[in-house]
Amino acid sequence: MNGSFRHWRRALSGVCLSVGLIAPAYASEDAGPSLTLDRAIATALSQNAQMRIATEAVGESAAQARQASFLPNPELGVEVENVFGSGPYSGMDETDLTLGLSQRIETGGKRESRKRLFRLSESVATAERDAIERLIREAVTHAFNRLLAAQHEAETASAAVESIRTLVPALRRRFERGASSEADLNRGLLALELAEIRVTAKEAELRTGQQALLALWSENVYRPLHAEGSFAVPTVELPGLGELEARLDSHPAVLAGQKTVGAQRAAFDLEKANAIPDVTLGAGARRFSGTDESALLFSVTIPLTVFDRNQGNIDAASHRIVQADLDTQQTRVELARDLEQAYRAYQSRCPEAARLGSSIVPASENTSATIREGYLAGRFGVLELLDALQTSTESRLQETQALLACVNALASIEIMTGLPTIADAAEGDEQ
Repeated sequence: MNGSFRHWRRALSGVCLSVGLIAPAYASEDAGPSLTLDRAIATALSQNAQMRIATEAVGESAAQARQASFLPNPELGVEVENVFGSGPYSGMDETDLTLGLSQRIETGGKRESRKRLFRLSESVATAERDAIERLIREAVTHAFNRLLAAQHEAETASAAVESIRTLVPALRRRFERGASSEADLNRGLLALELAEIRVTAKEAELRTGQQALLALWSENVYRPLHAEGSFAVPTVELPGLGELEARLDSHPAVLAGQKTVGAQRAAFDLEKANAIPDVTLGAGARRFSGTDESALLFSVTIPLTVFDRNQGNIDAASHRIVQADLDTQQTRVELARDLEQAYRAYQSRCPEAARLGSSIVPASENTSATIREGYLAGRFGVLELLDALQTSTESRLQETQALLACVNALASIEIMTGLPTIADAAEGDEQ
């Protein structure tokens, strides 16, 4: 199963990475309906094709478990002898008619082993579905946060354009008065063009972010979306990495792997039971037309395991046990690696975002405002002005990216370990 878990993980990542290739080249000016994280997750869980496939797999396994409990059907046989031959057997006067009923009796505990195997297979499918649900929750949360970040960055880029655009008339007046050179005017116009290009790029990223959520909903027709939610540095005291890693033992992917090992052991037991031949019992009655007499008959059939003792299937089943165990270990290792990466990102990017938001961004904006006033008063040149505006914009964009990495890292930690930290943090922000 764990290989399947990694397949789904790559598939969901591929959805998020490929949306840029299918995002539309245009978008409506309407930002679209407001969307909360809870609603985005609920929509994905109800519509996502991979989630629906996993749910159907549970139903399939349950049906197979029911089928495994059935006994073999009895067989009814009819045999006619001494008919349409030669001499006295040319007609049907000497016909021998046999009517028999046979039943295969499973030996070696085959039925119980089969029932146990498919019960475990059903539990594996259920755990797989739960693991897929966690992956979808993580992917949707990341995509939602990216959409929030894209909205913030688009607003920042638009504000930068407006800030530079309002300065262009002042640059022209200074140039016309001879207070500044034509090069200064051209620098301002160039900065405006570059800022407009950045707005176009950020709008494209915004559309890509919208399409990422739609793709996780298994929707292939673009429509605008507007994310609403808290986008701030979370104040969450996380447990130590060791304590968090211990919680991975209850991750559905790990549990599914352990159940898969159990299912493979049950399959091994079933293959050993299959090496024991079944017994077929039969009973019937024969009618002798030539003498107008009848008799009962009984039969017992037991295959002789001279050549095929199911040894190949038994060996194959033993190898599958080892494979499943190794696969489970690999899944646990990969989850621990991903958890550590998310934990380190949370520890580094959240303080970065907090520092940017509390001191660097306000300082850069104050500096930009001061230099702007000084430029209009003739105390600063255009280079200082444009540099201050650029620094203010870049610090705001850097804060957004650091904050995105911070909240996505926390989301990954919460979903992988089952900690309810994000919900608590959101409630704290609202209060």
